[in-house]
Formats: sequence, structure tokens, C-alpha cells
Amino acid sequence: MRFVELTPDSSRDCFELHPRITILQGLDPAARVAVVGFLHSIAGGDAFDWSGLAEVHGVVMTLDSALDIIGATAEAALIIEANSLLDIAVDPGDALTREGQAYREASGARQQIDSDITELAEELGGASRIRSEMQARHASASARLDNDAGRRLDLADGALGRAARLSDRPDPWTGMDDVPGRLSELEVLVDELDTQLSALASGDRSSLAAALATARSSVSKGPVPCPEAAALAAAWTSLHQRLVGLESRMEAAGGGTEAVAGRLDAARASARSAEDAAVPRSVLPDEATELAALHDRVLKLERRAGKSLRRGAARREFELAKGELNEALDELGYLTWAAFRMGNGMAMVSRERVAAYEKSLEDLEGAELEWTELMARLERDSDLQSVLDAIDVAAGRAVQLLGHDPMKDARSENPDLIAEALLAVRVDAGSVGAAPDDAFAHLRSVLGDCDAIGHQDLHSERALLALGETWLSVLASADTAAVRILRDRERAGAEQDALVLLGDVSRVDRLSAERTTVHEAEAEVAEVRKMLIEMNHIDLELHMLAANELTVAEEHDAKLQLRDGAEVLERLAEHQLRHSTGGPHGMASVISRIPRGRAGAIPLVVLMGGAPVTVLDALHGLPEDVQAIVIGDTPGIAEWVADQEHGTVKSIEVHAFV
Repeated sequence: MRFVELTPDSSRDCFELHPRITILQGLDPAARVAVVGFLHSIAGGDAFDWSGLAEVHGVVMTLDSALDIIGATAEAALIIEANSLLDIAVDPGDALTREGQAYREASGARQQIDSDITELAEELGGASRIRSEMQARHASASARLDNDAGRRLDLADGALGRAARLSDRPDPWTGMDDVPGRLSELEVLVDELDTQLSALASGDRSSLAAALATARSSVSKGPVPCPEAAALAAAWTSLHQRLVGLESRMEAAGGGTEAVAGRLDAARASARSAEDAAVPRSVLPDEATELAALHDRVLKLERRAGKSLRRGAARREFELAKGELNEALDELGYLTWAAFRMGNGMAMVSRERVAAYEKSLEDLEGAELEWTELMARLERDSDLQSVLDAIDVAAGRAVQLLGHDPMKDARSENPDLIAEALLAVRVDAGSVGAAPDDAFAHLRSVLGDCDAIGHQDLHSERALLALGETWLSVLASADTAAVRILRDRERAGAEQDALVLLGDVSRVDRLSAERTTVHEAEAEVAEVRKMLIEMNHIDLELHMLAANELTVAEEHDAKLQLRDGAEVLERLAEHQLRHSTGGPHGMASVISRIPRGRAGAIPLVVLMGGAPVTVLDALHGLPEDVQAIVIGDTPGIAEWVADQEHGTVKSIEVHAFV
């Protein structure tokens, strides 16, 4: 038997039911009670006030007629909870059987794996939130980083050194007030810098970059980053960081290439200008004509001033014209008009201009001597020469790999151009010729040499590559911070040594203004150093978080694979249990209890309750002659209806019965 139409009372329209599965949604509590009460009435043989049509053996008839045909059965309808579609029917006596125990163990193992997977997924989600917070901290520190503070300190040191020389002092520290106090400050600073330097990560960035590129190429296809070019790019960047630090050291006390070259250029320009002003030259025709015109105007105004009744105004005009003439004569080196006429048109040179020219030559000689001494000092600086030689070698190799010089092509001194070009070099993965096992074993070894954290716990190649990249960024930020720390450490050590040699006698500091500027610049650099160290610590924290995330992700993937196996074992154990007990489970148990009278199978009513919508999938296992009526508004039920095959399910919105 199937319900075709049901009408709660004469005041409402009927609603048609699907012959297979009908979903009744939107029922308020009273309406739900009415539906269930009607079905209970049918089951108990009690009177009911509903009407409708039913189908019995293919014939449509009234509901009353259909119930008469059913016969004397007391189970005119089967009403079940949706959760029972998933329950396994196992008698209590079967609980201690071997099959029952095996099923419980398999089911428990699968549930534990599901729980582990959920926890790992939550841990990965939490790590993602923490990473976002740390990246925001890194961006904040970067925004507060004052990249010009180091230069300002170098300029302040140079100004102090020049002021000391002008004051006839051999060095900036002679004449310092409170030498013991400054020594105490420097001792604390040196200890702090040493501690900060030792806390930074260290390792060979070039070797790690090459190992990463080789390992990546061993498991890739097509174009991949060139291992040699990647290693050379890392080495090039590191060398230029060291060069910046060494050049900054030279700038201290005004003794760097930039400061000395600036003073030499200024001295040369001043000497050329003084020479032009001190060398006699011929007066140009235009200049002579202009002078003659000015002289004629002066004579004319002089005559007018002697005859005019308004002698005061005329006299003022005459004086102004006379001033213009004298100014023009002075510019050419003549004291009077007569001197100009007697000089045969050759401009004279004043003693002041000759003296200025001689002074400019002395200044130029001093600047050239300073430049010569600087070049000699640079030649003697073994650290600087070593870095410059290494940069020359790296540049030559880079040009060979690239086939051109990016800096020359762009007419730029930006060293990043070469690093960027090297990182863009690609080679075919097959040309590297490294076996994956060997390449990744080497990568693990290099990470160990760099004291990288967490790589020992990783097993997948993809995770190891990702962790190597994060450690490379840690080393890069550590190198940047180390350049600043070493520069400040060397500067503090030099001042410390000088003050020890001077002794502890208090003196009047005649360079207090310059020294105040230096101390202010030192405070700014200390803040820069703090930001660089903070950024490196954040990079390190991000690396450790990445190591943990990658480990958790590997465990999560492993658990997913375990769950697949656990589900297979659970199904096998369930099958063995059903086979040993002979008892049906889930939908099989429901089907076995559907009453069948002379009218055929009686419709099945499913109350959703709190069951998940996925339990309704079991309804497709009903026999063809069984009709199902589902009552409930479980979340997702509309999507479930939409996903079903066309024509097998009908959804009806029923809001209330009066």
C-alpha cells in the first residue's frame, strides 16, 4: 500500500505524496504531533478525521477502503527514528564473542583515528592564525626600521672627527669629559653586542641555496632553478652585505670613500672657480660698450645735477648711476674708469682674488692627499680587499652564467640586479643529474651543518624543501642584523681602546655639541639594531612554526591513510559479526520489520530528530514496493534532496494543520 494524497481536514487542501520518498518540511510542533498522531491512529486501528487516497496493488482508492483491505494487522504503519538506520543489531549475548570484540576494537580504532585527524586539523588551523599574527609583527617591525640611521651616525662621527682636527686635537676623544662614565657605557654595550651576535643563526647560505635547488630539480620536470646560479645569488647578496658593513666602517670619522670623494670634488670645483676669478682676461666688446654707455650716462647726469633747480633729485640719480658704473668696473677688476682706460682693455685681478685662488690650491692639495692616504689605507685593509676580490670573482662567474652583465646593461650600480638575474636562470631538470635519495640526503646534511631546526622530524621531500626555504630566510635576516652588530661592535671597541690609552683624567669637552649629535645618532642606530634582531627572531619563530606545521601535516596525511585502512578493517569485522550472529543491521533490520498485509507493504515513516542528513542515503536500499515519509528539518536536507536522482524524492513544505 502507498499513500497518494492526504488531507488533514476539510478546510485545507490535500498534499500529494511521492510513491518512493517524500520529505515533509516546515512542520511546526503542533503539525508534527498531528501527523504522528494520525499515523498512530492507523497503526492502532483507532478512528481518525483525515481523508485521502491510497494505492493498493496498483489500484487507487479512498483511505478508508484501503485500510479495510489491509486486514486485521495492528501495524498499519511503521514509525522509526532516523538514527536506527545506522544502528547494528547485535544481541546482548553476542557482546563477548570473538567477532563482537573484533568489531568493537576495529570500530574504536577508526573512531580514535577520526578524533586524531580532527585534533590535527584544529592544530593546523591554530598554527595558521599564529602565523598571520607573527607576519603582522614582522611587517610592523619592518615599517619602524629606519634605514638611514646608520648613515646619520657615520656622518655624525665624521663631523666629530673634523671638528677635533680643527681644534688641534689628534683624535675625537681627546678632551672628552667624564671618560670613566663613557668607558662604563661602552663595556655594557660591547657585552650586549657580543650576546646579540652569538644569538643569531649562522650558516652557509650559498651551500644551502645550492642544496635546495639540486633537491628540487631531482623531483621536478621541465625547467627548474639552476643550482649553481642560486648558490651564486646567495653568495653575491651575502658579499655585498659584508661590503656595506666595511664601507660603513670607513665612513666613520669622515674617512670613507664617499666623504673623502665629496670633499675632493668640492675642492676641485672651488679651485676652478678661484682660478677663473684670478686669471686676467680681455674685456669683451659687449662689456666695453656697456661700460662706455654707463660712463656717458654718469657724465650726463652730472651736468644735469649742476644746472637743475631740483638739485636734490638730480644728485640722487647721478649717485645711483655712478654706483652702477663702479659695480660693473669692480666685476672686471678695475677700481676706476681711468684705470679701465689705462689698462688697454685687460681686466685687472684684485689681491683678494689672488689670495682666494692660492687658498683654494692649498685646500685642493689637502683633499688630494687625503684621497691618496685613503686609497693606501684601503689597500692595506685585508678584510675589504678579500671581499672585493670575492665580488670580482663572483661577478665574472655571474656574467658567464648569464651571458651578459645586468648592471652594465641597465647602467645601474644596484647589485640586486645580478642576484635577481641569477635567481631567474632555469635549466632542464634532467640536466642536473642528481638522484632524489642522494640530493635529499645532501640537503639534510647541509641543514644540519646550518643548525636548522626541525628537519630531522620530516620525512616527505616536499616538507623538507619548504623547511629549507624558511631557514634560508632566517639566515638572510641574521646576516643583515650581523652586519649592523659587527659595525657597532667595531666602533665601540675602537672608542674603548682609545679611551683606555687616554687615561681617566677629566677634561673640559669642547666638542660637546658634536658629541651630543653622535649620542643621539647612536640611540637611533640602537633602535635599528633592535628592529633587525626582532625581525630575525620573528623569522626564526616562523621557521619553527613551519617545522611544526609540516610535521603535523605529515602526521595528518598519515592518519588519513590509516583511516582508509581502519574503515576497511571495520567493515570486515562488521561483516564477520553479522555472519556469526545471523542478525541484520541498519536498513536490513528496518526492512525485516516492515509489516506486510493483504494490501502489501505498509508505508514507512521516518522521524529525523537530531540525525545527520546522510542517514537518508540508506532509504535507497528500501524494496521497490515500500513508500517512505520523512518528517523533519535537518540542516542540509534541501541540498540532499537536490543531489538525488530525478524522480526518486519529493519535498513538501507543510507549515501547520488546523
